[in-house]
Amino acid sequence: MYNIVIFYVTVFIFSICTAVNDYSYLINTTQCTIPNLPAFYHSWNNYTPSYPISCSSFEPVSYITVERDVVTLHIRTEVIQKQFGNSDDNTCCYSVISRHGSVDYPDVGYVFSSYCRSFKNSARLYDDTVVVLCHNSTEDTTNGYPSNFWYSNIHQVVRRTPNLVRKAELLKESSRKKPISVLIVVIDAVSRLNFIRTMPKTRDFVTQNGFHEFRGYNKIDDNTFPNAMAFFSGMNQNQSVDICQPWTLDGLNNCPLIWYDYRDLGYITAYAEDWSDIATFNYLKKGFKVPPTDYYFKPYMDSLRFLRTEIQDGMPFCAGPESQGDRMLNLAFDFAKNMKGLPSFGVFWMNTFSHNVITTPKTMDDKVKQLFQRLKSVGVLDESVVILISDHGIRFGEILNTTRGYYEVRLPMNYISLPHWFKERYPDETRNFLDNAKVLTSTYDMYMTLQDLLVLSGTDYKVKSSRACPKCKSIFAKIPNERSCSDAGISNKWCTCNLDLDMDK
Repeated sequence: MYNIVIFYVTVFIFSICTAVNDYSYLINTTQCTIPNLPAFYHSWNNYTPSYPISCSSFEPVSYITVERDVVTLHIRTEVIQKQFGNSDDNTCCYSVISRHGSVDYPDVGYVFSSYCRSFKNSARLYDDTVVVLCHNSTEDTTNGYPSNFWYSNIHQVVRRTPNLVRKAELLKESSRKKPISVLIVVIDAVSRLNFIRTMPKTRDFVTQNGFHEFRGYNKIDDNTFPNAMAFFSGMNQNQSVDICQPWTLDGLNNCPLIWYDYRDLGYITAYAEDWSDIATFNYLKKGFKVPPTDYYFKPYMDSLRFLRTEIQDGMPFCAGPESQGDRMLNLAFDFAKNMKGLPSFGVFWMNTFSHNVITTPKTMDDKVKQLFQRLKSVGVLDESVVILISDHGIRFGEILNTTRGYYEVRLPMNYISLPHWFKERYPDETRNFLDNAKVLTSTYDMYMTLQDLLVLSGTDYKVKSSRACPKCKSIFAKIPNERSCSDAGISNKWCTCNLDLDMDK
């Protein structure tokens, strides 16, 4: 009896110690220990808080509706009446925007159509990107455009097209299993801790609605491009440069990026990124000679330069009457909603409220939360794998001079949601997924995961090892608990395991 009591007391004490130990570390194995630092710390209050700025003092005059693939551009005459007086004294017109790059940089630039078509209250649209101008009825329009205008906005339509629907339906018919749609929402430069600090409403919503945090997720390089290439191609910086040659005209179009595999197998694909000046595949690079995805929103984002820009924390936050972040969130929602029921793969990358300053993500917390609420309300979370992720933590500011900053820049946020039907159909993969949320993972593992989803979708896709990390695995496979940074393709420079650092610094 005495021995039994001693045994249970020992087990109880061990369980308490283990619980404390697990709480004190994100990862705690013989190969890797990463401390679980508190999100808030003594000097956080020294940072100047960021507050949302208003991009317009009144509701946008123009808006778009889509009903059964019929797209209509509308004017809010009541807003004109309230803000500018008699609406009969004002008129609006729209012009079509097209991709229009140069010979050397075909992926940069846009052009308006030769005239601005006047309309009164509404007009049916047959094109997907338009600029709207409203002006006094007496303005000179002999050159096809009003000489002056008091309102301008740009709208992007996301609609199904017969050819893309046909392609996706063929995939559904030919696949041995249900194709898995993937929606990836990227908020640049947000560490897992800064996500907790600055976007608590979004975090609360996603964690309460089926998203799981991969708390040992470690970046593999410094800035966006190498981490993006690791995510989408499984290559490191040197391999990406050698194989893809992003400074050449055809380089990125001939690069083994995962969305080409999705597109060629029949998925409907999309890519969008705000703040065109620093876009991942364009900054100091040639970009894409031809659009890389079925829906490619760079011409839309480029054309926002035409609108009034308002800067916040050094970032082009407002583009006319709407923020660039709002526009990206709307694109993500419209794509996911309108492609629902069809195999799709979409990436929506946001920089304009997170890239420069550690406190700015707070300005969009409500809006990002609303995106996921909307995705849930229309059933996207019940159908698709949804990933909310960042490429790295903040790379600017005083925090980089601290031990905390050393960890934060290396440990970006990563939250993933699986639909219920996936969990029921793939219990082993789901079990591995939940286990792997607690182990060291890297960007290369995410590349392997995107490939694995194609296999689980019943296609004939053959998984390729990551060039930079042959040992890396899909998060749906069993990843060893005893895993080192070397096993995950993380160099010593970016590794957060087993560090002997001064935590008071």
